[in-house]
Amino acid sequence: MAEIIAFRSEETPKLNYPEIEILLNAMGIRQGLRVFERAMFEISDKLCQLELAVYDGDVQTARRCAKSLRTLSPQIGLESLAHVAGDMINAIDCNDPAVLPVICHRMVCLGEASLFQLSELPRVLPDK
Repeated sequence: MAEIIAFRSEETPKLNYPEIEILLNAMGIRQGLRVFERAMFEISDKLCQLELAVYDGDVQTARRCAKSLRTLSPQIGLESLAHVAGDMINAIDCNDPAVLPVICHRMVCLGEASLFQLSELPRVLPDK
């Protein structure tokens, strides 16, 4: 069995700021930030579930989590995370289990960086 070495990803998350602004303008800053907060918790939870599923070899749960992440992430401007979730789904559908831990690790690192970047959103928004 090969040993997998975890490394820290230096991939920069790409947030869709125009989409974020549209959402915040449509809902208002306060309500929009509440939506972002709930979505951030949901994404964090799904990333944790995904990591556990991959570790346990539960491919179907991993696919469900990746599918949820692919759907939820673009709604709050996290297209790069949604793209990697799509890569995870494709790897599962192509029955390529060897790459799942690598893609999962990339998703966790990118998701963490994206969530930290989103958590700064209230500081970069003008006071309204």
